[in-house]
Amino acid sequence: MQQRMQEIQKNESFADAFSKIVSGGKSGYRAVIEKKQIIIICPTCQKILEGMEKFCPECGTKIERQK
Repeated sequence: MQQRMQEIQKNESFADAFSKIVSGGKSGYRAVIEKKQIIIICPTCQKILEGMEKFCPECGTKIERQK
């Protein structure tokens, strides 16, 4: 889901459509879409993970995702 949202945010046509909605149809207005990067760290060994792992590749701890 997170990866899909990142793909959508990078899409220029999405940014244009979003800008028109936010501005009330004003031309030349460009909305700034904040792109928050979520860092996932293994709670056992503190290894920084890429985000799609179900288990830590370093120590094998199951990675629980917060919703």
